[in-house]
Amino acid sequence: MPVRLKDIADDLNLSKMTISRVLRGQTDVSAETKARVLQRVKELRYRPNAMARSLRTGQTSTLGLIVPSLRETYFSELARGVDQMVRSAGYGLAVCLTEDDAELEQRQIELLLARQVDALLVVSVQETTTFFDGLAIGESVPLVFVNRKVPGSTRSFVGLSEERVGRTAADHLISVGCRRLAYLRGPRTPAGDLRYNGFREALHEAELPYHADLVIDGMGAEAAEYKRGFDGMLRLLSGRIRPDGLMAYTDMMAVGAMDAALSRGIRIPEGIAFVGSGNETRLCEMRIALSSVDAAGDEVGRKAGRMALQLISDNSKAGSRRILVSPKLVQRSSSLRQYGKVAPAKRPSGISG
Repeated sequence: MPVRLKDIADDLNLSKMTISRVLRGQTDVSAETKARVLQRVKELRYRPNAMARSLRTGQTSTLGLIVPSLRETYFSELARGVDQMVRSAGYGLAVCLTEDDAELEQRQIELLLARQVDALLVVSVQETTTFFDGLAIGESVPLVFVNRKVPGSTRSFVGLSEERVGRTAADHLISVGCRRLAYLRGPRTPAGDLRYNGFREALHEAELPYHADLVIDGMGAEAAEYKRGFDGMLRLLSGRIRPDGLMAYTDMMAVGAMDAALSRGIRIPEGIAFVGSGNETRLCEMRIALSSVDAAGDEVGRKAGRMALQLISDNSKAGSRRILVSPKLVQRSSSLRQYGKVAPAKRPSGISG
């Protein structure tokens, strides 16, 4: 038979209220009494009745997280960051996967709401706010969009500063002496456009020319990223202007581009320096170690978890807060040029490695 709160109270000759105050972490209990209670709780392996607490408080002490998958390093780090933050506050985390399927995302959200989570964090693939408006979500449960904001939404959001991704990569290439920068673009999405804008702005501020021929578009999302990177690099090498530095939208595209360059006898980084995006360790440490812009998944997760907890604490269901996390450049062999053999950059770059 499970140990009840009353059993501990009777055993220690204390009131149930005193035991409850100790378990809730309240400070109006003497240190001696607190120690006695916690010791007995441990000895008896007492577990609070979550259902009873939920009926009493109207809360389940559980948050829901919706992510496309946990295969990608970024999303696993994001989930870990959320979990660490909410666990330290005494909350559990229920994680559901969508596999980038909008309908599955909707079913997973409805499942978590049926389980009465106290807040919902969503990496959404919805193209409009219609589904969320129909659920009146955010009015009954705090909602935080993470990583990607649904177009037209004014809900709270925590994500990466995508513009800084493009700027950080370009700044780094400029700082190691590159003057003809190429870019393998990602998809025509708001995030992709922001990274591209950051890339352009870095060139402009360094007073370097922008060469349209050195920007290769997405080349069809149906192709594998490695092949897009490989083929994109070959196109660049057949052009009239040969780049001396390249930024890729993802690490996999950068790896494909490096292999294409090596297949043409180009030395890395002496001939061309490379920077990817995402800092996928399993890719970045292959053969020639790839410099990459870290997407800060863990930090995004922690900040998203903290925001959800604040919305719960403030009883703010329909908050409209916004946090952008700055990325960091992790430098490896693919861009470790010898300083002094190239012209110095026009302006310093704040790079952490």
